[in-house]
Amino acid sequence: MKYFDLHCDTAYECYFKNMPLDDNCFAVSFKNGACFSSWTQTFAVWIRDEAENPFELYNKIITDCKARLKAKPSNLTPIFAVEGGAVLEKDIDRLYRLKEDGIKYLTLTWNGENRIAGGSLSQSGLTRFGKRVIKRMNRLGIACDVSHLNDRSFYRVIELAEHPLATHSNCRAVCDVPRNLADEQIRLIAEKGGIIGLCFYGKFLGGDVFEKLYENICHLLDMGLERHIAIGSDFDGADMDRRIDKLSKIPELYCRLSEKGIKDSTLDRIFYENADEYIRNL
Repeated sequence: MKYFDLHCDTAYECYFKNMPLDDNCFAVSFKNGACFSSWTQTFAVWIRDEAENPFELYNKIITDCKARLKAKPSNLTPIFAVEGGAVLEKDIDRLYRLKEDGIKYLTLTWNGENRIAGGSLSQSGLTRFGKRVIKRMNRLGIACDVSHLNDRSFYRVIELAEHPLATHSNCRAVCDVPRNLADEQIRLIAEKGGIIGLCFYGKFLGGDVFEKLYENICHLLDMGLERHIAIGSDFDGADMDRRIDKLSKIPELYCRLSEKGIKDSTLDRIFYENADEYIRNL
């Protein structure tokens, strides 16, 4: 099968634990991805809101990740993102460097707040600097990832962002937590051609991993959004149910969803085609 994952934190883990990408104890490795005929993996560079010297940290992690990917297998296409707009600090021109590094999208905040906006555990909204950042991202073709934003920030961002997406968020109608998306937010993302990457983290699912992922997919299908559903596992960034705690277990998830009645053509869109089309159109 083909697989496209919009979000993992493996680059961060490999850097700080000095682990290889070919075979390791993490969810994402070349070995665990060998089950796919074609596999596109977004490696997100995680920058905490309160990180010291965030741009220096970003440079170290992205350089390390690219070095480890030099021995990548032929079935893997890596792409890169940054999780945490704190990487910019006060310097909007750093976006040019991110573009040069091949960064496809920037998650504007983590859970707190930075100079751009407020995250899911903050009450702050989009700042003046944040508005300038989004406009510059639009010009550069760097997409705005709205995962982690609070509602106040989200609704201001979605007005300005030309290429919004939510890389690792689920439906609030299925599990009512702040990190998930309300139906109106989902519709606004879809109206701008964006996608929603469903996350495997138990606290954002609210129950049995297979059943709740099925419910999320059915809810989005009922909204008429078959072409806007994708996968954003959050592998190596959150604790996962052992039944879906590594890449090699993705085919089992596909089979279970197929057995529950979701058409294979729809699953092919969810597991690969929608995200692939979105990235190609940036």
